Amino acid sequence: MQVDRDLDKVGVHCAIKDCNLLDFLPNICQGCQGQFCLEHKDEKEHKCPTPVVKIGGTTVTCDKCESILPVPVNCFEKDILLIHLKKGCPKKTTVNQHKCSFCPKMESIKIVCPNCKNNFCIKHRFERDHKCKPRVNPPLQQTISPHLQNLLSQLRNSKPVKTNS
Repeated sequence: MQVDRDLDKVGVHCAIKDCNLLDFLPNICQGCQGQFCLEHKDEKEHKCPTPVVKIGGTTVTCDKCESILPVPVNCFEKDILLIHLKKGCPKKTTVNQHKCSFCPKMESIKIVCPNCKNNFCIKHRFERDHKCKPRVNPPLQQTISPHLQNLLSQLRNSKPVKTNS
């Protein structure tokens, strides 16, 4: 009969040699990629050579780098942290780089007061919050070297140059 031969092509036989059951909905193992019947689908039942590490839904946070580490089912949090530290715990990345001039707080963005030109945190960003004292700029004459002052005075006293336009 032709119909009996076509049914053999539809399903998959269980990878366990002693079972060899024809299954129309085989279970594929995530570890060894073998196809198994319902009875042998568990890793323990078919003695999987490469079982998948299952995550038990718990995590542990490293105190040094603040990385969140998954804890497998039959492991302890301390063991996972020790392995993480032995592999080389990455340094904590610092996002907060701008120090407030009024308090020790750090901010990730630079907030400069337009009046006093100092950097502040969100809490002290307004002039009334950081007791703003405007910077007094020295007169222009004090910031220019004597040599440049002499040149400027000569330019001021010179006659304008006429152009042929």
